[in-house]
Amino acid sequence: MKIEEIIKEKPHLESPLELYKKIRQFVDECKVQKEQIKLENSTDLLDVVLKNFSNVFGIPIESLSFLKDEIIKIPKNPFDKPDSIWSLSIQSEELTKEEIDRMLFIISKPFFVFLRKEGQQASFMDTGKCPICGTDASLSMITENNERIIICPLCEHGGSFYRICCPYCFNKNPDKIEILLDDEEIRAEYCLECNTYIKSFREKHYIKYRDSFLIDLISLPLDIVVQRKGYIRRSPNIIGIKNIE
Repeated sequence: MKIEEIIKEKPHLESPLELYKKIRQFVDECKVQKEQIKLENSTDLLDVVLKNFSNVFGIPIESLSFLKDEIIKIPKNPFDKPDSIWSLSIQSEELTKEEIDRMLFIISKPFFVFLRKEGQQASFMDTGKCPICGTDASLSMITENNERIIICPLCEHGGSFYRICCPYCFNKNPDKIEILLDDEEIRAEYCLECNTYIKSFREKHYIKYRDSFLIDLISLPLDIVVQRKGYIRRSPNIIGIKNIE
């Protein structure tokens, strides 16, 4: 299902869906160019990321030159530790802190995706965190065989996990995990032990939308309801939103 069609059905989600459309284009173009161009070093790859960010979001590349300098100076290599980009201290008279944080999150996305290796398989069973980038779980798919696949919102790796279990505190008591469904039967499974939740959708939803992250976004109202109940989402969605006020 195309984003434009979803916006017609759910006009209240136009803004986050339009942003996601650009993020998807940005990440996909970075992936294609990384594979097509023989890059000599990490600086070349950083140039590719910033150039595509400039093209997709309509920001002059000259305005991003300072970002290149700041990213290169980060003590931790962003190609190994992409979330190090989030900690950059940037002052701007034109952008709010929220806008700067969102920009840094978006720029970090290709670096997270670059961590994955083609055909790589690894489960979330040991820690409940993404085995590729270490991100906390927040989204999962229940297959037709009733198996659970957790999908990382940052590096986009998918791996198996226990069918009934909180990925944060490993509570496996079904009496301590409650479920809230939205109109499309996308669910929030919230843990009464540690006050956290993870969203889950059935494979039929994936067949309909063909995009796990779209499913996460169209169910944003579910996040609002569950968070108002006092439950915590441990990792951001694809557009960088974790806490919804």
